[in-house]
Amino acid sequence: MPWNDQNQPNNPWGNRPNQQQPDLEEVIKRLQEKFSKMFGGGKGGSGSPGDLGKGAILGGLVVLLLLWFGSGVYVVAADEEAVVLRFGQHIATKGPGLNWHLPYPVETVEKVPVTRVQRLEIGFRTIADGQNRKISQEALMLTRDENIVEISFTVQYKIKSPSNYLFRIAHPTTTVRDAAESAIREVIGRTMIDDVLTTKKAEVEVEVETLIQSILDGYESGILVTTVKLQDVQPPERVIKEFKDVASAREDRERAKNEAQAYANDIIPKARGEAKKMVLDAQGYEKEVIDRATGEATGFESVLAAYRVAPDVTRKRLYLDTMQEVLSKADKVIVDKSVAERVLPYLPLDRMSGKVEVK
Repeated sequence: MPWNDQNQPNNPWGNRPNQQQPDLEEVIKRLQEKFSKMFGGGKGGSGSPGDLGKGAILGGLVVLLLLWFGSGVYVVAADEEAVVLRFGQHIATKGPGLNWHLPYPVETVEKVPVTRVQRLEIGFRTIADGQNRKISQEALMLTRDENIVEISFTVQYKIKSPSNYLFRIAHPTTTVRDAAESAIREVIGRTMIDDVLTTKKAEVEVEVETLIQSILDGYESGILVTTVKLQDVQPPERVIKEFKDVASAREDRERAKNEAQAYANDIIPKARGEAKKMVLDAQGYEKEVIDRATGEATGFESVLAAYRVAPDVTRKRLYLDTMQEVLSKADKVIVDKSVAERVLPYLPLDRMSGKVEVK
C-alpha cells in the first residue's frame, strides 16, 4: 500500500479522517496572542502597535538586566585577593580565579596584591638613570652620643590581611613610612655613632624591622614587614671632612693602643719567665745548701763515731786527708834529699807569667 496514497488512514503525509488543515493566519494570530500575554498584553489582543512597543521595552529591560548581572563577573589574579563589600560592609574574601558578585551598587570588589612585595624608600628617592636624591628631613638623625648621622634605608613589606589593610588604616604607604621613621630614630637614638657606622649595622636592621612590625601590628594594619636594609650611613656632608679627621685620630689611637698592647704582650711574659727562673734558682740553691749542710753534719757525726772507737787512727786519717786537700792545690815540686844534688833546678816561667818581677 503506497505511502503517497492520500486516502490511507495511516498515511503520515495525509489528513486523518474528520480532520481539517490548519489555517496559517490562525496560527500566526495565536502566536501573537501568546507573545502579547507573555509581555503583559491584553487578552485577545490583535497585535496593535502599542502592544508591540511595550514588548520591545520589556525585552530591552530583560537585556539590561542580563547585562547588569553579567557585570558582576570578575577575575582575581594569581598574586591578588578580592575583598567583597555589600553596601560597604566586608562579607567575603575571594582567592585567585573567576568569581561573581552582586553587581553595583549592591556589592563591590576591592582587589589587593597580597603576595607582591612592595618597596618603600626613606631618606632618599630613586630618580632617572638609577640615581638617588637625598631627603634630608628624613635622613638626618641623632645618635646616643649626640652626633648627627645621615641614614638612607629601604623597607620591604607585603599585605597579610586584606580586610585590615583596606579598613583599619586610611593611607597605608604614609603609615608604613611614619612607622619606619619613628622606629629608625628610636633605635639610632640609643646607639653610638661608631657602632652605626661600623659593626652594628645588622643589629640595627633587625631592631628596626622588629619595632616597625610592632607598631603596625598595634594599628592592626594587616601589613607584614619582610626586610629592612640600610643603604647608606654617613655623617652629614657639611661636617664629613671634620668627621674623617676625628675618625683618623681614633684610628691612630687604636693603632697606638694595639702597638702598646703588643709590646706588653711581648715583655710581660719575658719578665714573668725571668722572675720564675730566679725563684726556681733560689729554691734550687736553698735545697743545695740544706742538702750540703745536712751531708756535712751526717759526715761529721760518722767521723765522730769512728773517732770514739779508734781515736789515733781517725786522727791520722783526718790529717792525711787534710794535707792531701791542701797540697793538691799547691804548685810545688818535692824532691827527695838523696837526689836533690843531682837534680837541675828550674824555674816554671810558663806558669808564672805576670808574677815575675824583673829588677
